[in-house]
Amino acid sequence: MCGIFGFFGPATRVPSQRNATHALGTLSHRGPDAQGLYYNPERGLVLGHARLSIIDPEARSDQPFETAESVLLFNGEIYNYRQLRAELQAMGQKFRTMGDSEVIALGYARWGCEIFKRLRGMYAIALYDRKGDCLHLARDEFGIKPLCILERNGEIVFGSEVKAIAALRSLSIDGGVLADCLSWGFQMESASLYAGVRYLKPGKLLTIERSGGWRVQEQDIWTLREAYRAPGPELGSRALHDVMVSSVADHMIADVPVAVALSGGLDSSIVAAAAAEVKPDLQAFTFTLTEGRDPEVEHAALLCRHLGLRHTVARVLPHKIEGWLRHVAWHLEEPVANANALLSYGLSALLNDHRFKVVLVGEGADELFGGYPWYRLAQDPALNSAAVFDAYWQRRAQKGSVAFLRPCRPDGARNERLEMQRAAFEKVFIPGSLNSFLAYDQETQLQFSQLLRVDRMYMAHGVEARVPFLYRPVLQASASLPSDRMLAPRGMPGRQEKVALAEAFADRLPNAIRQRPKFGEQGTVNLWESWLSSSFPNELERCVSSAELRGARQLLEEFVDWRAVRASRLSAKEGFALALLIEAVDGVMLRRAQPESGGQVPWELLA
Repeated sequence: MCGIFGFFGPATRVPSQRNATHALGTLSHRGPDAQGLYYNPERGLVLGHARLSIIDPEARSDQPFETAESVLLFNGEIYNYRQLRAELQAMGQKFRTMGDSEVIALGYARWGCEIFKRLRGMYAIALYDRKGDCLHLARDEFGIKPLCILERNGEIVFGSEVKAIAALRSLSIDGGVLADCLSWGFQMESASLYAGVRYLKPGKLLTIERSGGWRVQEQDIWTLREAYRAPGPELGSRALHDVMVSSVADHMIADVPVAVALSGGLDSSIVAAAAAEVKPDLQAFTFTLTEGRDPEVEHAALLCRHLGLRHTVARVLPHKIEGWLRHVAWHLEEPVANANALLSYGLSALLNDHRFKVVLVGEGADELFGGYPWYRLAQDPALNSAAVFDAYWQRRAQKGSVAFLRPCRPDGARNERLEMQRAAFEKVFIPGSLNSFLAYDQETQLQFSQLLRVDRMYMAHGVEARVPFLYRPVLQASASLPSDRMLAPRGMPGRQEKVALAEAFADRLPNAIRQRPKFGEQGTVNLWESWLSSSFPNELERCVSSAELRGARQLLEEFVDWRAVRASRLSAKEGFALALLIEAVDGVMLRRAQPESGGQVPWELLA
């Protein structure tokens, strides 16, 4: 829905209004419809908001949203805001808008911090309490909306993206997080690549008080593990279907048109099928890089014919991606080596070109319903927690990229980091428990390899991606299922993963989609084996050799041996990871302004 940014601290350290405006400007792509700045240097408070208008798009709902009690910044959507509004109205509360922002502000005035426990949706919130002179920062339980924080010298600077913080404060590289990014392809904790910056953990409320001294407290709002601690009764196929349709209906609440991103896989097909039950004339979009036959496009077209959906298909013109990597890295900020970022970036540009501000996406189903092959490890009775983690690491590791890390100071030592991660895994994982493995992935790779990518790539073009699988009722439904309704018993014919999901929509999906495997000839296209991968060696050569990026390489020199990189023959994925790292560091720490040239996505419409 938007981008938020703020400062809270001593009046002597408040950024100038000019610098604050510049920091807010780094988020303009997230909120092209309106920008607002609350600037109160006497109170040591700056709050900025860049708005993407979706619910109650009138100026009356612009932010920062002020009441007598508070000043609010809100990024996201609250899907139960109408129910909360009605509850407040029954208590005599008057409203001046029709939006969800005012519900949060007035709900806080009525219930205090309990309002955060009542919210259902995706959000990153900053709320300043005038009377208490304190700042509350809150984030939804899945972490769909990012909230970056730098706490330093008795002050807090925060933002939807790191670049807003970097506009005001100097940053450096965290060698340990860098090692994780090159090892796993994403960070494995809430810390950012940029030292001192962290992401507020999902489902957390951070309160910063100044009366009587600087005090920071963090508490739970609601965390995902609660669903697994006390799962409800097992849901049958029809009940699971109804939960998904209800979630999709909530995620379609908007005062602007809503589209669906359709890959032709099970997850996005279920979202599209559920959405079609709510709004039959939905428009679906499919974006492809593939030359010639593409199983994803074929299955997406099959589903649209089956459901009667309007379908737009666009293909990137082969070998025409000059400038993409720089723009993707600038928006992504963290070196998340997931090539799907390029597809998400292109699809968001296509949606923006067709004047859509909201799109439903299928992310999250794998981590809730058992969609990855490594989850089979949880079912092997011969493996203890350490053995499962080691096998998981071997499956996910990017050993080639790690080879270029220097043996620097202890926080960058790879073995030490891996031991810490193994210990963290063993705290969560219970041998034989698939749900405990899912919980671990929800807290790690879902956070950083999936949701961070989705948010940054779609918001790059002012498009809000909504994630119907990541909704509390859906998580609770998945937590109720036995493992054999997620992963089929070994040797059983038919679909092997996300079995319950496929069964729940058996009467809504063509059999070819219900039975479509995640990988293989009819599965997801492997981007590392497409023509796209052939462009990465040239991108890496440019990044490690050009004078333009020398500054970024120097910032990383302490951690990465660039001479060894230049002398080595790398895989496409390794080259992509290192080139993305250089461009990301250049964009956040040196360039800071959005690249002016390149980055346009050259596509042709196929349907």
